[in-house]
Amino acid sequence: MEPIYLEQLQKGEGNRQMVCFPYLGGNSNSFQPLVPYLPDTEIWAFTPPGHGLNTETPLEHMQQLVELYTSKLLDVIQPGSLLFGHSLGGITAYFVAQRLCQERPDVAKTLRLVLSACNTPDECGMQNYDRMSDENLIDHLFSYEALPQELIHEKELLNYFLPVIRADFRMLESAATLEYEPLSLPVLYLWGERDRTVTLQSALRWGRYFGTSMKLQTIKEGAHMFMMHQPSTVAHCLTSFMTPDK
Repeated sequence: MEPIYLEQLQKGEGNRQMVCFPYLGGNSNSFQPLVPYLPDTEIWAFTPPGHGLNTETPLEHMQQLVELYTSKLLDVIQPGSLLFGHSLGGITAYFVAQRLCQERPDVAKTLRLVLSACNTPDECGMQNYDRMSDENLIDHLFSYEALPQELIHEKELLNYFLPVIRADFRMLESAATLEYEPLSLPVLYLWGERDRTVTLQSALRWGRYFGTSMKLQTIKEGAHMFMMHQPSTVAHCLTSFMTPDK
């Protein structure tokens, strides 16, 4: 049976469409907390190889993931669609939007992009998280709430996930090697004011990646994984930024 990379989480009741790109270690189910707050929106979400129920070998280079996601997206993308990516997913969404400009320029010029809690690609190339020891890497993941606290003593389970996590960190670092031309499309950046992984200065550096002005929205009291803990707030920001129903 062919693996499922792109899943429809909700059919929606209006003409709005959103496509979600998961954070490091995440999958399509990572976006379920948003669904109840976006009843009128058709919602799609990606699961990368090796994540969730997908048992394939995880990819380790951003270009591979961008090509895979774009190929699946071409079948479902609609004019006016919103691309939403959190952390690693934000960077992926940016490069997929760039690829869509080449593959479907008619649709690409109508898209909107929401980046959430992500450093710029060039900064990711300097992080070297993949070279941490297992113990230090696990501590780092807990430090920004990327792992539930109840897993802190589940060493066997954590060791099972570590190869996927390491592959995702290599994926993140590889983003620095991709060429880009500033995108000209409406863009919103969501930044958590308690984010210890992405500074406000890092968020603002995204401006150079666009030919249009970037709107910045601060998530009050938001730590790095605010998407998990404040889904109603995130959904409100997304709804406000979407193309209105026609």
